[in-house]
Amino acid sequence: MKLASPAAVTALALAFGLAGSLPAAAGPAPLERAREAAEDTPFEGVLQVRWRDGAETRSERLTVAAASGALVVRGANQVMARPASVRLVSHRGGGWEELWRPSLTPAPRPDGSKYVTTEPVDGPRVAGRTSRVVELHHKGRLLERLYLDKETGLLLQRDQFDVSRTVVRSLAFESLKVGDPGAPLADPPATANHAPKAVAAERLGRSAVAPGTLGDGYERMGVYRDGSVVHVLYSDGVYDLSVFQQPGRLRRSDVPPSGERVVVGSATGWRYPWPGGQLVVWSSGGKVFTAVSDAPADQVLAAARSMPPTPTRELSLLGKVRRACEALMAPLR
Repeated sequence: MKLASPAAVTALALAFGLAGSLPAAAGPAPLERAREAAEDTPFEGVLQVRWRDGAETRSERLTVAAASGALVVRGANQVMARPASVRLVSHRGGGWEELWRPSLTPAPRPDGSKYVTTEPVDGPRVAGRTSRVVELHHKGRLLERLYLDKETGLLLQRDQFDVSRTVVRSLAFESLKVGDPGAPLADPPATANHAPKAVAAERLGRSAVAPGTLGDGYERMGVYRDGSVVHVLYSDGVYDLSVFQQPGRLRRSDVPPSGERVVVGSATGWRYPWPGGQLVVWSSGGKVFTAVSDAPADQVLAAARSMPPTPTRELSLLGKVRRACEALMAPLR
């Protein structure tokens, strides 16, 4: 079984780790200001990403440049985001592939009112710049600590915590130059169109599961199809969560051995931390599901576990007869 590759989410998550990528609602004010600053402020710098993977801490270094509303992130993959939600991605040594088009722009985010932000206080210098620190809480628990540039409002550093208040993921600029970066960021000369198609949830029928809401306040923002793979996009106003689903069954040998075994409904799944956040994969009802998000691990699992049972296709009369015959013959084999 070959798993669906959530390429758009995987490649783009780091590009927007310091600023939201989707149309914003009236969410927590510091996050909205950081999004606006990332769109309006030209800058270039080196971003260090660290994340916990079991007992190990892994890291990746990226170069980032922004000008005139365009953002380019260079690392193992190269990502470019343009205004009006046109997003482009290029893999190692390959040509540019368009993975998101203006026509796919999702609905606005929810208001994010389930979260509480603290008042900004003076913080340490990050990448040589003065910061103001804001914390994000949910039900009394510290989720994130955000370091905002005092002058521009840019997000300089973003630390995410687990329930024990240990940093499990951090994005921080090592160096940052704010101002005119020089020549404008050029569009790729040509792109291959690999963007999915938007579909109405009610037209999916039994081919996919796309509930309007998931656990802990995640609301559906859009549904997309690329061949046999269906992508349902959710948000709670701060974190975005994508659920990919495709026909098939999942065996342990299909997934990397480093995953943490988890229970999703009546199924066994596996959870993986990665630079963009969390990934959970499981199979149910003849489909393989992959949930991807920058939300805390417990929220991603709660959302996955709130997915309704997968509808199974009813057998034809011939299929029922064949299955009955197989059951009768089984003891003789």
